[in-house]
Amino acid sequence: MSTTLRKVAIDDGSTNVKVSWIEHGTLKTVVSPNSFRKDWKSAALLRDQKVYNYTIGTTKYTYDATSDKALSTTHIEYQYDDLNLLSVHHALLQTGLQPGPVSIVVTLPITEYYNPDDCQKNEAKIAAKRRNLMREISLNKGELFQIVEVEVMPESLPAALSHLLNSNCSPFTKSLIVDCGGTTLDMGVVVGEFEDVSAIYGNNEIGVSMVTDATRKALAAADSDSSYLVANELIKRRHDADFVRTVVNDETRIPQILEKIETKIRELGDQVAYEAKKFAKNPNRVYLVGGGAPLIADALRAAYPALGDRVILLDHAQSALSREICLYHAEEA
Repeated sequence: MSTTLRKVAIDDGSTNVKVSWIEHGTLKTVVSPNSFRKDWKSAALLRDQKVYNYTIGTTKYTYDATSDKALSTTHIEYQYDDLNLLSVHHALLQTGLQPGPVSIVVTLPITEYYNPDDCQKNEAKIAAKRRNLMREISLNKGELFQIVEVEVMPESLPAALSHLLNSNCSPFTKSLIVDCGGTTLDMGVVVGEFEDVSAIYGNNEIGVSMVTDATRKALAAADSDSSYLVANELIKRRHDADFVRTVVNDETRIPQILEKIETKIRELGDQVAYEAKKFAKNPNRVYLVGGGAPLIADALRAAYPALGDRVILLDHAQSALSREICLYHAEEA
């Protein structure tokens, strides 16, 4: 690889794409939400408003934050389709970097990266992911990055790398890493300061999309059809009464909508806690990462009451994986 080729770490999740890179010795990160629909938008009315109209093959797509026709990305096929290619290129444009050739490190859920029967790399799926991101794509009236190299890493485990390396834990300490994303739940048990990975587990049917889908249905019942992006923003800002009123047209339905969100969050937490206890009954520490981590934190603390503050919600849990991957490759260089 050329020493002048910029390397970018990308955790291309189904709900948001997290991009991290080193600029002038400083680690930088952006979070780019996924919200694309077919066909193009018309030109922006305001000069400073950017319109992102893309073409893949013969199909036209556009970025549309609020459209209720936004295409679903909360399925495992997203990892290998047009929407994944769109989301990665769109996220790169949000960095503010000058478009040019880049080498990217992307991620796959554990259930896709490893074979479930023998825990070996699924080379076919890794290759499919790489091929997908090397495909042609164009931006109307704009310049895209040229992806010239693609490396694929498994989700979740690297997210706690810095914490483990600086933890002064013994070689016998077992750390459970729980990554709750939009579509998948990934878990792994790491021994010591990342000396070994003793077990991995993934479930591509448990994720924040459980809450998102219920929220969109509740909004639709209140004459407030929304995109996935808006629904996820409502979940995050559900305690902000002013924001809630901006997205709910029938305000008499607000209590029911908020109750539905809280119910689904509890259900998500209960399911994650059940799967975690089944997978790792008595770890010494638990690290929570991913966009859904704040939603499940209380349930995991209740599931492992003896651990107390050793159930750790990482700072900036949503972007932890991309940041750690970026730092890891920076140290390699």
